[in-house]
Amino acid sequence: MASGNTLLQFAAQAYEAPASNYAQIGTRNAHTILAFDTTTQETAFFTGVMPRHYGGGGLTVYLHWIAATGIVTGTAAFDAAFERMSDGATDLNSDSFATAKAFTPATVPATSGVMTVSSIAFSNAEIDGIVAGDSFRLRIRRDVANDSAAGDIQLLVVEIKET
Repeated sequence: MASGNTLLQFAAQAYEAPASNYAQIGTRNAHTILAFDTTTQETAFFTGVMPRHYGGGGLTVYLHWIAATGIVTGTAAFDAAFERMSDGATDLNSDSFATAKAFTPATVPATSGVMTVSSIAFSNAEIDGIVAGDSFRLRIRRDVANDSAAGDIQLLVVEIKET
């Protein structure tokens, strides 16, 4: 497969909640969203299988998000981490995520409801050694310590591309 092609997409409906500090699922104009709080670092998990045509290179994660109604200033920040769930090796009784990488804080659009796409690149070493056919989880968290948007940030879609 040529690099730059989309490998996976996760809509908000595909999200899995942790036991605490989870993003809230909701709707905005009939679009399902995950609302991440402004003061608490909330988390969403997405589970997938790396497609068999994945070439083993780096990955870029894209977050398609909007700010809550009335939020038209500040920046929004996230971080992401991968967890490989390899056959016969990973104990799913505890988390084993690779080190999280922080997205560059992105300016909230001046018009509420306008989508922003934030991205961050991962090398193969930074994705916990995931290979084609592996099950994995992707953890997305709002990085409230490094953003200034005074309200919820609403996630619509996560896209993963091979770089």
